[in-house]
Amino acid sequence: DDGVYEFTYGANGVDGWLCSRDRIQISQESKIFAPANMRAAQDLPNYAKLIDYWMTNKYTLRYSGGLVPDICQQFTKRQGVFANPTSESSPAKLRLAFEAAPFGLLVEKAGGKTSDGVSGASILDTKITGIDQRTPLCIGSASEVDRFNLVLGLGK
Repeated sequence: DDGVYEFTYGANGVDGWLCSRDRIQISQESKIFAPANMRAAQDLPNYAKLIDYWMTNKYTLRYSGGLVPDICQQFTKRQGVFANPTSESSPAKLRLAFEAAPFGLLVEKAGGKTSDGVSGASILDTKITGIDQRTPLCIGSASEVDRFNLVLGLGK
């Protein structure tokens, strides 16, 4: 249990898996943001303020709208934040057991941080109560997850 490793299949003409990077770390600071569930910004003025903060401070916008490509970019660039809050009119789509928690474990093992988007606690502290349980999520560089929690008023 000494970190996150990346494996590549068929690299350099080898038929099989190779460890292409070991002990991947996500830096505490980031200048890359990936906002998801942008419709929630209509209902959550603080989420709109957070997006405005990132834009005003010239963070690089990565807008795929997808958890998997945005997390892969965090491991590649060693920084970034994916923010996916929810609102009454824009509910959660990410599944806790199959998306949020597994990626949360990898990101936290790589030195990043997660937020459950409700209390500000780690997504890994959320109890799985159903196979199709959905959740908000913020995940990535610790300082930006902390900023997400602060601006959205979580964890007070």
